[in-house]
Amino acid sequence: MLPHRGLVKLMQPMSATPTTPQAGADSPQGTPPLVHVKMVDRPWARIRLPWEKVLIWGLFLVLVYALRHFFFIIFMTFIVSYIMRSVVRRISRFVLPGRENVWLERGFTVAGFAVLLFGLYMAGNYIGPELYRQGTALFARVTQVEPEKTLNEILTKTLGSYLFQRKYGGQDDPRYKAGLEELRQGEGLVKAEYLQFQLIVESLEERFKVDEAGKIKARLTEKDFEAWFIRLKAPAVYASGRDAYIARCEERYEQAAVFAGLPPLAEKRKEPDYEVFREQKILEMIAREYLDRTSKDYGGFRAEWDTYAVKEALAALAGSGEYERRFREHYERLMRSDAPVGPGGKPPYPYARFVELKTAHEKGMEAFLAAVQDVAVPSSEEDRLTQARAAFELKETRALLKEFSEGEVFKRMGETSSTYVETGLKALAAWVQGTIAYVVTIPIQLALSLLLSLFITLDIPRLRRGILSLKQSRVQGLFEEIAPGLYNFGRLIGRAFQAQGVIAIFNTFLTFVAIRALGIQNEIFLCALVFLCSFIPVLGVVLSSVPIAIMAIVQPGGPLLLALEALAAILVIHFIETSGLNPKILGDMLHLHPVLVLAVLAIGQHFFRVWGLLLAVPVTVFIIRCVILDEEIPGLIEQDPLAKVSKAAAAPAAAQDAAPQLGLKGEAAGVGAKVPAGAGAGTGRG
Repeated sequence: MLPHRGLVKLMQPMSATPTTPQAGADSPQGTPPLVHVKMVDRPWARIRLPWEKVLIWGLFLVLVYALRHFFFIIFMTFIVSYIMRSVVRRISRFVLPGRENVWLERGFTVAGFAVLLFGLYMAGNYIGPELYRQGTALFARVTQVEPEKTLNEILTKTLGSYLFQRKYGGQDDPRYKAGLEELRQGEGLVKAEYLQFQLIVESLEERFKVDEAGKIKARLTEKDFEAWFIRLKAPAVYASGRDAYIARCEERYEQAAVFAGLPPLAEKRKEPDYEVFREQKILEMIAREYLDRTSKDYGGFRAEWDTYAVKEALAALAGSGEYERRFREHYERLMRSDAPVGPGGKPPYPYARFVELKTAHEKGMEAFLAAVQDVAVPSSEEDRLTQARAAFELKETRALLKEFSEGEVFKRMGETSSTYVETGLKALAAWVQGTIAYVVTIPIQLALSLLLSLFITLDIPRLRRGILSLKQSRVQGLFEEIAPGLYNFGRLIGRAFQAQGVIAIFNTFLTFVAIRALGIQNEIFLCALVFLCSFIPVLGVVLSSVPIAIMAIVQPGGPLLLALEALAAILVIHFIETSGLNPKILGDMLHLHPVLVLAVLAIGQHFFRVWGLLLAVPVTVFIIRCVILDEEIPGLIEQDPLAKVSKAAAAPAAAQDAAPQLGLKGEAAGVGAKVPAGAGAGTGRG
């Protein structure tokens, strides 16, 4: 049946200009002509959003955001289950090719988790204590750093070295030789010894403070932290919202009075010490709110308190007779070490001689000259030349930097830089403190993840059948919409992190070898950061190289050249990763433009913190290739991924589960049950 002519005209695209038809046989006399409006074709008007899908996925994303605090447990459970399932399937296929035996797989699963637990125990037993020690030592060093002094040291090693190089060149330059000869003839080895001894004293005192700070921090308790907060921080918070806090405190008292049998609030107010009582309760209430470990302010306050407590304890120690005894123990412990002699290493003098020279050094050049007369000078000309060169470079570098820093512009830049350094050190201390506090909770969460992974991997066939049964339930529409996407996304995440885990192990091993060879301290802690940052594309190499370079500069005796060598080693390792490991292991699985990677990393970090950095790129790849472009990634993203799973679930699984109770053997027990072609591919990654 053909549509009406009027409907045909209405269905035609209409233009914006009205057209008047010619009068004729179809136009009766005396009737006004009809005006037909031609509509403009607008492509966007034909777009129809699938509101049902948008609503389903919107609710799903809201649920994911609500569970962001449980990401570690969820993520580790998924990753461990995925990897263990893949390993078990590979081993079972090797033992029984083309056959599937549930109980054999369960035996391999139990054995695999036993090996995993043993490996985690050995790694934790060896790496855990050292990682904690280096983390706390790094935190103690950061909290004890004086921003102005640290900035001067960094400028001496960077800008000062550049100014010295520009004026004197290298050791073979005639200008360098002339300056060195002038120093040796004018001030001699005594001046070199004087400058060298100053570096030794500064290095020893700094290392002693760091060592004592670690011991002091280990003695601090949460009760002391709360008392400090109530005494110094809570009153300022109370003053900023006095009326609101009073109202809340009195409201809580009225609620507690009903159940605890306390006097009514009206009678309590008549007591003479009510104001003191109320103020103390308010301060305790503020402390409970701000000192909750889940509070965003906890890390900052804890870092500030640690710094305050350590400085107070060190100041009290410096004014007591205990200081000399502890310093001597620290000095003699360094004397027994295998470190090289010099600043940042083993002291070159016995302790009694060191005290004598230090007393003379404080009195000036002449007193030090008199005290050093009987000190054995270097025996060889080469040793004397090396000592003179060190003194010459230090003296001239400081002189050039002082001359350069006398300008007004540099002074302003120095003040601004000191402020930024101080702020950055406080933020770093808070981050390290929060990280250490979070690391303490990781074993509990990891144990729960391993337990869940064990149950999931053991009972994966039954869980698979139970999930597929939702296809015939009342939530069929929801299942058909979400299940294929989640299955593809899970395979993408599992395969990506499995590949990145292998790359991270290679990166960490190579970085550890490089750091150990260069002599950079805290190598275990730094390599732990490298391992975590290896899972972050593009930005990970920057995030992991910055702490290594900073540690190379700020450690005692660490020159700028050491930081440059560390960065060069990291670049070589990154080149090996990008040109060799990534193409072979990861391929084009997570390939995105670097600009897009940085954008999604920034968005992910804003909403999901660390987990946003780890998962932003895989999520973006899934959205672009699966949702928007509707592309397939062979073995990862497919149009109908649940087809293989359904075939595997249709196998004689019920007979396999019931066989041990019924005493069945052979094919009924799954020993001889043939797996349908292609079924194993889907379950191998299930």
